[in-house]
Amino acid sequence: MSATRSNPRKLSPSRNNHVLRDSPKTADFDPRNMQTPLKVWCRSDLGAVLNGSDVSKWLDMSGNGSDFAQTTAADQPAFQQSGQGGRPEISWDDHRMVGGDFYAMMTDKGEWTIVGVFGQGWSADHSSTAFQNSPNALTANPSVGQMGFGPMNSDGFAGGVYNAGYSDSVAAAGTIGAEGDPVVAMLFSDSGGIKSRQNGVAGSTAAARDLTSIATTLRLGDIADNGRADEFYDGPMSELMIFDGTLQSYEMTQIEQYVSDRYNFRTQ
Repeated sequence: MSATRSNPRKLSPSRNNHVLRDSPKTADFDPRNMQTPLKVWCRSDLGAVLNGSDVSKWLDMSGNGSDFAQTTAADQPAFQQSGQGGRPEISWDDHRMVGGDFYAMMTDKGEWTIVGVFGQGWSADHSSTAFQNSPNALTANPSVGQMGFGPMNSDGFAGGVYNAGYSDSVAAAGTIGAEGDPVVAMLFSDSGGIKSRQNGVAGSTAAARDLTSIATTLRLGDIADNGRADEFYDGPMSELMIFDGTLQSYEMTQIEQYVSDRYNFRTQ
């Protein structure tokens, strides 16, 4: 097995009407240097450990050792050399990987941020405005219902938390042109509630809910051991970041600019 390594490119091929044709302006961006502590950072071009053409491990670059892994070959997602912006991505279709303990990562159980980069071609099939009934790109808990993040309808990515009731944020309508368009999506929690943001546009705000102590095992690709294949995430994933705390607005903007430049699609 080997981990793929490639140098960032300055120019990338065009992708429909989301193209940015100039060189990246944020080549030196590093989320490990942000004020809000970074707990997980996985990037497809730097941390995909390959088993043939599939991915057996996605290495965490935050320095915390929070890798994702899958030892069962049939459940390993596929590695794509040329994805969004001409860069590598990991493709999910009834696949899953298991990672670290989300609850243990968070100092304040009511303040955290998840950022995902999803390229062209994701599906909202079987989605719902309730995260527990939607295909989830990331969940936390060995059983259904604690934290979920994924496409909740054709408007895009959001999610929620369960703690004495479900609390779900949904993406704002009109943020993207159509289902499957590339997005940088955020799900975050603060004292004001559970919130989402996609391509720079705020989604809805749901009631505040702290994580419970069973919101533990992070899983990529499905909603965790509920046996319903219609809730697997179907689509590409280029990058994932998890922060111990709520990002400041300027930090969110920095990440969105970095993603926009790196993967060649526009945010608002």
